[in-house]
Amino acid sequence: MIAPQRHEIFPRPFNENYDLLGTLGKGGMGNVYKALDKRLKREVAFKILDASSDEEAIKRFYMEAQAMKELDHQNIVHVFDFGQQNSQLFIAMTYVEGTNLADILHNKEQLSFEAIEVIIRQIARGLLYAHGKGIVHRDVKPSNIMLTRDNRVYIMDFGISYIQEMEKDRLTRTGMTMGTPEYMSPEQCHGDNVTMQSDIYSMGVILFEMTCGRLPFEGNRPVEIALKHVQEPPPAPELFRKDMPPGLSQLILKCLKKKLNERFHDMQEFLDACDQVFPAEGARQNQRPTMGHTPLRRRTASITEMANRISPHARELQKKLTALAIFIFPLIIMLLILLMLTHKPESTLRELEWSDALGNFETKALEIDETDGYPLKNLSDGDLKTAWLYTMPQKPQNPVLTLYFDGNAIVTHFGIATGYQKSLDDAFGDRFRIFKKPRTLTLETKDGFKQKIKLDNIRGMQYPNIQAMETTELKIYLDDVYEAENDDFAISEIRLLGMELP
Repeated sequence: MIAPQRHEIFPRPFNENYDLLGTLGKGGMGNVYKALDKRLKREVAFKILDASSDEEAIKRFYMEAQAMKELDHQNIVHVFDFGQQNSQLFIAMTYVEGTNLADILHNKEQLSFEAIEVIIRQIARGLLYAHGKGIVHRDVKPSNIMLTRDNRVYIMDFGISYIQEMEKDRLTRTGMTMGTPEYMSPEQCHGDNVTMQSDIYSMGVILFEMTCGRLPFEGNRPVEIALKHVQEPPPAPELFRKDMPPGLSQLILKCLKKKLNERFHDMQEFLDACDQVFPAEGARQNQRPTMGHTPLRRRTASITEMANRISPHARELQKKLTALAIFIFPLIIMLLILLMLTHKPESTLRELEWSDALGNFETKALEIDETDGYPLKNLSDGDLKTAWLYTMPQKPQNPVLTLYFDGNAIVTHFGIATGYQKSLDDAFGDRFRIFKKPRTLTLETKDGFKQKIKLDNIRGMQYPNIQAMETTELKIYLDDVYEAENDDFAISEIRLLGMELP
């Protein structure tokens, strides 16, 4: 969590038990404050759900509180209290005063092996405990890892955690990517079921980053990174760091196996392997103290302080680079301006074309200038004045439209223009026929992955958020419509953006 910010309205009471002291940040489902628990005289992190949140967000908020209250471990932030005050829901949890692991990795290229051992063992122990409770984190990443000055590691933000016994009640927010692309497992990128081994993979990415000073897979767009997680083997860690202890490279690469049965089966197996890479004190001949089951080391310097130190060599190099930057800065600016004016980089994403489409459509010509009716080709002709009309489906379980691609394609954006209004030219002047607009649609890939999208009641193109999908065909189901004067509904245009796979 970041340091609290001063504000003229702080401190202020939230209810009879809590006073808000300052802002810590904004989470996925509300604001997070530093607060004082007046009953126990302790500071807590206090998450408040936005009062304007919908019913699904409220259920997810309670799901997070329900998941976290089951967790009582020294390496996991603990929920002390949750409830409702007027129209606002709140969670009170451990306030961690320390440094975010993401900030440490941003400021330091590579961590010492002593620091790596301290951090990774505590992350693994916290996740081992959570997994034992049937909870998978799903979003293990450096920004969800906090370190205190005495080297205690805390795992935060179980907001999208998956409770195994609650699978039947699981909620998925439309368009919400369940994870962070740089740290997502291949099965998460595919949209498959997420297990404890997905957390092992994400932890392996963190271990790679702490050791090598870089991520195993990088890219300009999330979809590029996701593809690499699915298709490319990670680079060998020893290419970026020659002084690794024996077995560390194999430990990292086993965490990053594409197939689940080739990774560590659970966190205990990972911790056992850590004992071989970072052996106990006797095996190391008193080179350094063992971690054992104690999460802190008296002789280990504070990782947060080590991360902010600059060596004399680095300081001298910094001075030389600063002088060089001052000298060449004007030239760089001129070259960048020239590049921007003369070169337009090719976009990774482009508009996808489907080779065939299947759907029932209106064949009658209702207007004088439409002799051919409303064929499916109107969906991709780039003309919002031509529509595809369709009566409301009698069987909602059947798709209203299916699009087929020549090969595998990753669809990252779904654009649609609805509510087409057609001008009628007659002796009385121009008139308009107003058709129903789809309110919610369900998209389904060939392998059965489904996601629901919500559309606004507007005319023209809109691009609702979707989760990237890899498929050879895309089925579109009509779930609900906005009411209008006519019984038919209309789609003027559909545009898909993404990548075609070789």
